[in-house]
Formats: sequence, C-alpha cells, structure tokens
Amino acid sequence: MDYKESAQEICHYLEEIYELLLEMEIEVNNLFSCPPDDIEVCNERITKYREIIDEVFGDIYAVCDTDPEGLLKKAVMPKTDRADIPDFLEEVFEKRQELNAVAFRINDIIPMVEKRLKKSMERTLEEIKQNNSSQSARASKYYGAVSDEEPVRHFSQKNRSI
Repeated sequence: MDYKESAQEICHYLEEIYELLLEMEIEVNNLFSCPPDDIEVCNERITKYREIIDEVFGDIYAVCDTDPEGLLKKAVMPKTDRADIPDFLEEVFEKRQELNAVAFRINDIIPMVEKRLKKSMERTLEEIKQNNSSQSARASKYYGAVSDEEPVRHFSQKNRSI
C-alpha cells in the first residue's frame, strides 16, 4: 500500500472540507444579522454545505478502506491522539485538527444563533399580537360589519317561504 499517495489524496479532500467549513461558518455567522426573510436562504446554504461535506468524507472513507491496517482511518478520526499516528501520516492528522478547530467554532456559534432566532420569533409574534389588537384592526372589523355592500346570503328551501 502506498501511504504517501493515499495521504496526499486525503489531504486534498481535507483541504476541500476545510474551505467548505469556512464558508459554512460565514453562513452561520450571517444568521446573527440577516433579516428574518433571509434565514431560510442561509439554512438552505448550510444544508447544502453539509451535504457536500458528507460526500467528500465518503470519498475519504473510500480511500481509508483501501488500508488493511487502518492507519489512514485512525489519522482521519477526530479524536485520535497524535502519539497513535505514524510520522508519515502526520500531515493528515494536522489537516484533520484544522477541521476540528473550525467545526468547534461552528458548534460554539450555533447555540447563540438559536437564541437570536428564538428572540426574533418571539418579537415577531408579539408584533402580530399587537397588530391584531390595534385600533386599525378593530376599525377594519367594524367597517366590514357596517359596509354598504350586502353580503350574499344563502337560504335553505325551508327558510325561503315568506
């Protein structure tokens, strides 16, 4: 087995994932400041990044499956200790650690984004309640009840006789 070639291929995939994670981090950060109408767009982009990342990890695992000793897979795993990795796979291990750093940053941001979204939702619901109980809402209900237009009424056969 040629570990050098496999390690280079895995490093290439890890660099691709790293770039995707950085873009995903930007999208997650955008959820802090984007208007409510753009939240769905950000979520769709984040979902797309996750799908692409999962595909690339599938490619990495396919390369790892060619290693009968399992050293490549061990180097790619997120919770592997450096002492357990042979020196010729150090670059793979280091690239994976870079991914871990971005992934942890994203995980730290998510609870804050959830709080922001919850507050935004509560604020929107409060605005709806205030709008529904405002003077203009009451006036429109009154106007609808006393307008000149006769509503179309349907009477059953039983009620038609005068």
